[in-house]
Amino acid sequence: MMKEKKKGKMLEPSLPEEVAEAIEEMGGLGKLECSIPDVKEIAAEANLHHILSDKTRLTILYSIGCCDMCPCVLKEYLTISDSRLSYHLAILEENGLVTSYPKKNWRIFRITELGKAALGKGLLCP
Repeated sequence: MMKEKKKGKMLEPSLPEEVAEAIEEMGGLGKLECSIPDVKEIAAEANLHHILSDKTRLTILYSIGCCDMCPCVLKEYLTISDSRLSYHLAILEENGLVTSYPKKNWRIFRITELGKAALGKGLLCP
C-alpha cells in the first residue's frame, strides 16, 4: 500500500490498488502537484470558461473569428439591443479575446490570437 505525505497528510492506505499504482508510477503526489497549473492559472482558465459559457459571447466570438465586424452587423445578426451587444463586446475585449480599432464612424472588432486559441479548431470560416 502507498503511504505518502501530501502537505502533512498521508494518502489513504485503503486506496484501490490501480489508483495507488497509477500515482506511484507517475512519481507520487508531489509529481502530480507539479503537473497541475497553479492557483492563478486555474483561476484564469476558469474565468475564460465562464466568459465562453455565455451563448451570446460565444456566438460573437465565432462571428468575429470569421471576419472583422462592426457592431451594426453583429446587432442585426444576433437581433439584440445595442446595450446588450456593447456589454458582451466589452467583456470579450477586456479579457483579450477580441480587439477593436476605429474606422471613420465605426468601431471594427477583430479576434485576437487568444480568442482563436480559446475557440481551438472550432473556427469554421476561412
